[in-house]
Amino acid sequence: MDLSQLQENFEASRVKGDRLELVENAVDYANGFQRMRKYEAAITCLNKVLPDVEGDATLHAVIRTALGTAFWEKAQLQKALNHFEEALKFFKTIDDKQGIAAILSIVGITFWRKCDWKKSLAILRDAQNEERKADKRFTSLSGAFDRGIISLQNRVKIGRELQNPLKILQPLFSSSALYLVTGNLDEMNSSLNESVSLAEQLGKNDILIAARGLREMKS
Repeated sequence: MDLSQLQENFEASRVKGDRLELVENAVDYANGFQRMRKYEAAITCLNKVLPDVEGDATLHAVIRTALGTAFWEKAQLQKALNHFEEALKFFKTIDDKQGIAAILSIVGITFWRKCDWKKSLAILRDAQNEERKADKRFTSLSGAFDRGIISLQNRVKIGRELQNPLKILQPLFSSSALYLVTGNLDEMNSSLNESVSLAEQLGKNDILIAARGLREMKS
């Protein structure tokens, strides 16, 4: 669906006053902006909806999740974490297991991006203990994961063209955790195997330790 149609759906739901439909369309609209790297537009769209969902813990948490995801793709990780923390509090209050799993997954990936692999692994283990399945409420989050994988694949390709092992290893190892949370275990195994080989060549012991932890999680 193109951006103009997403905008039309969003504006129509604001007039209609159905808060559930409004949140669904806002998340879709924001995701459309994020596909085009218009992160500020996505954030503006979602901020417009926040006052409309006050008093509804579920809808408020969904919008906070989407806001965090927009900042996450914009690489403003602390702002992203602040929104994720708020969303997690609401999801825990209402015992929304899918919401909890979604937040823990992206927070775990955030610390993986920060190379804080020990903390990331602990959070991702907690995420695995929660119920996880496809959920339309988290369209922008799953979209961000998919776009993140594509970006990392492109960086790996550049590293290969440069024949630079470190420039291959960094994005390749980063992608392994994303493959885990998106359920693509074949790609995860492939990226981990090559990452371990490169890490051994380069003497990156911290990556070797983190790789073992990630392998244990998928079993």
